[in-house]
Amino acid sequence: MKYGSMLGNSLDYTVNGLWGNWGKWLLLFISMIIFPLWGGYQWKIYRGESQLPPLENWIEMFINGIKLFIVGLVYSIIPLIVLMVFGGAGVLMGGALESPGAGALVGLLIGLIVAFIFSLIALMALIRFARTDSFGEAFNISAIVAHIGKIGWLSYILALIILWIVSVLATIVYTIVVAIAVFILALIPVIGWLLALILAIVVAILIGPVVAVFVTRYYTLIYDSAAAPA
Repeated sequence: MKYGSMLGNSLDYTVNGLWGNWGKWLLLFISMIIFPLWGGYQWKIYRGESQLPPLENWIEMFINGIKLFIVGLVYSIIPLIVLMVFGGAGVLMGGALESPGAGALVGLLIGLIVAFIFSLIALMALIRFARTDSFGEAFNISAIVAHIGKIGWLSYILALIILWIVSVLATIVYTIVVAIAVFILALIPVIGWLLALILAIVVAILIGPVVAVFVTRYYTLIYDSAAAPA
């Protein structure tokens, strides 16, 4: 898996799709507030088109966003149940050994590991669902696990770690720059606070869609790094 190429591709995809298309940029920000619309647009990106898809067929986008939300909700409930089961079992085991705290910690740790693995499956399941438009395929665990096996579990996890590192570094830079700008504007008498507020809103409108599209595209490239089972 070529991580640098994936990052570069995701950046080009985002910049080429949004830069200069200010109307689309604003509509994407609005769709992120009306979350089913954003889910429907994620669905479009997950389909794997080489260019950022157009914002159209809003009703279809809304419906697809709801469907994607339902699948994501089911996959989030299962890890929660796993955590509760393993955590409860750990408490009972620890109670039997007169060490309930240690038992709970062990149970929680096991539950978190299982939940993490399940979250990896869930991410690929969402993209598979967008590709097939089939709830059955969204929960075809054997096919999804086989697909991840082709990608490589370690390669998959490393790709997500790299994305996390890039996100943290970008957030640090963004926070420092915005904080300095807001501080300078706040020094302006009377209207300084208003200008600082406007700047914060404008930056949120600009940054939100960029990050969301970039991350969604990156996930899609991970999925496409190996052929999915039929």
